[in-house]
Amino acid sequence: MRARLTTLIAAAVVAAGCAAVPKPDYTRFFQNHPRSILVVPPMNNTTAVEAPDVFATTITAPVAERGYYIFPVYLVTDLLRDLGLTNEGLIHQLPANRFRELFGADAVLFVTIKDWTTKYVLLASSVSVTASYKLVDTKTGQVLWEGERKAVVQSRGSNIIEVLVSALMTTTVDYRPLAREANKKMMDNPGTGLPAGPYHAEFQKDYDRYSREREGALK
Repeated sequence: MRARLTTLIAAAVVAAGCAAVPKPDYTRFFQNHPRSILVVPPMNNTTAVEAPDVFATTITAPVAERGYYIFPVYLVTDLLRDLGLTNEGLIHQLPANRFRELFGADAVLFVTIKDWTTKYVLLASSVSVTASYKLVDTKTGQVLWEGERKAVVQSRGSNIIEVLVSALMTTTVDYRPLAREANKKMMDNPGTGLPAGPYHAEFQKDYDRYSREREGALK
């Protein structure tokens, strides 16, 4: 049984996708190209109480890798708590310019966790993470970029015993790799991802490509 369970876990397939949304209009983004991004505590629209804390450990690295200065997420959380802002819903309702006053950030990234579940159907199981992202300019309050991304791990057992054993292990499911996958795919996806920032080797190349595409579309 142990060997068969190991095989089951090793055969898991990771897949990532995004909701069917139109290609972003980057006009406002490039008009206000941010250099620093503040990530506030994610909003949790699921029943998994651990989701925000786990997700928070995975979000800053992929944004920083796109070439932006990122404020340490836990220091941000601590400062917001010191100001009495402990509720994610209230934090997400604050005017964007408030984050500029507090941190000096050019833009603030709001993330909402929409799915954080493990499901079993017949002899198959799946673990999924879905999050939506919205980047807002702290000077104008305009949305610069937004989107949604889903990451899924699917596995299949050869009999009901394997599925039941897997179900017993759901308390130890590590969602962190899926959250990382969703974030990376969201940030890096060509055409819909976060354009390269000023500390990235591809800085301004996204703008050049976008300008050419817009000129071609207007002809």
